[in-house]
Amino acid sequence: MIPMGTTATRWMTLRYALALTLIALGTLAGFIMTERVIGQHERMLEIVNVSGRQRMLSQRTALLVEQLKTATDPTTRVDLSRRLESTTDLFEAAHRRLNGRARPDEGAPLAPPPQDLFRDGPDPLDVMVAEHVAALRRVIAAAAAGQPPDPAEADHITAQALGPLLDRLEEMVALYQEEGEAGFHTLHRLGLAALLVTLLILVAEALAIFRPMTRQVRRQFTEILRMAETIERANATLEQQVRERTAELHAAKTVAEQAHRAKSRFLAHASHDLQQPLQAIGMFTGMLERQPQSGKAAVLLSDLKAAQRSMRDLLTAILDISKLESGVVTPKPAEMLLSPLFAQLEAEFAGQAEAKGLRLRAVPTNAVVRSDPALLERIVRNLIANAIRYTETGGVLVGCRTRGGRLWIEVHDTGRGIAEPDRRRIFEEFVQLDRPDRDRSEGIGLGLAIVDRLARLLDHPLTLRSTEGRGTVFAVGVPLAG
Repeated sequence: MIPMGTTATRWMTLRYALALTLIALGTLAGFIMTERVIGQHERMLEIVNVSGRQRMLSQRTALLVEQLKTATDPTTRVDLSRRLESTTDLFEAAHRRLNGRARPDEGAPLAPPPQDLFRDGPDPLDVMVAEHVAALRRVIAAAAAGQPPDPAEADHITAQALGPLLDRLEEMVALYQEEGEAGFHTLHRLGLAALLVTLLILVAEALAIFRPMTRQVRRQFTEILRMAETIERANATLEQQVRERTAELHAAKTVAEQAHRAKSRFLAHASHDLQQPLQAIGMFTGMLERQPQSGKAAVLLSDLKAAQRSMRDLLTAILDISKLESGVVTPKPAEMLLSPLFAQLEAEFAGQAEAKGLRLRAVPTNAVVRSDPALLERIVRNLIANAIRYTETGGVLVGCRTRGGRLWIEVHDTGRGIAEPDRRRIFEEFVQLDRPDRDRSEGIGLGLAIVDRLARLLDHPLTLRSTEGRGTVFAVGVPLAG
């Protein structure tokens, strides 16, 4: 058997899940490192851009101050003061982004800044920028009033902007670049480490998980192939046994059918010989009836006639079914009136129905049909006999109606009805409904079987409608004449 659900299989599945988890974590770590490197690179580019702009703005402020110092026209001074104010605002905003104190409308801060450069040391950059901006504001205020800037202060601004302040700004850019490159290299090393760990996990998986799993799968496939071969051999053996058994059953069926046909042919051809003793008994019974009888003898004679009638009906039914099975019955269709048949059967069964307290009525008709008169008579006779036998109260009605291009001869009774599971079974041979009031001396369950065989032989459809507790209707469809 293939091991399924064993401890080894569960442990292998657990290791496989753990390996996949580690690979996922390594991949996630590599992704995070890549994103950090990209972010670091973008931050570095932004710092270089802002710091370069700040250096340019510092030099521009020096240039504008020099122009203010030499300008003589008040209007020119006002215009230069506005340009200097705008440049100073941009310079100050760029510095706030670099030192991590940017306002919401100035863009995202580029902090954390190097603290020893902006706020610590002998010449903190924040202090130098603040003094430079304050001096620029004073020059702007004087120029806005149409006055020239203080020459000493203008020279100091120019000297600071192009000297120590510019040097400190370049030092800041270099420091930012150094820190960015160090972070970039660190992230790069971490990314390589994550890649190396992932590769090591893959190698470990190949050695500790996939190779054992491959061996396990190979063993399972080998077992499956072995089981398939075993099943194929079993199937071949089973097919041979089935063929042999089928041949035996076919031979037995052939023998049984031959014996059945021989029996049917014997009964069909020996019917005259079998009926002769009953005819002799009937003749002797008739002779006894013409002799004077005492009361007791009359009762015995009546019982004898009833037994004789039952024996005759039984033998007739057996001979009929045997003839039908042996195929010696050949229909001889002819046009016939139904009224004589209905009148004959009504007169024949009137006494039997009256003895049970039932009403029997055949509705007169002028219909002419095409069928075998003898076989159709036997069908209707058996249906009436069956209806009387299984009806306790009420009556039996025989009539006909035209429907679907056929004349349907219907036999209605007010018996107990037939349950749904029994409606197909009653047409089988030797089947009688098990009812406590049934007279077991009347028939052996061949009446409806003969009706079904005769109807199929004549190609007359046979139908059954029944309601339990209300009665049953048997109908046989006969072609109309002409």
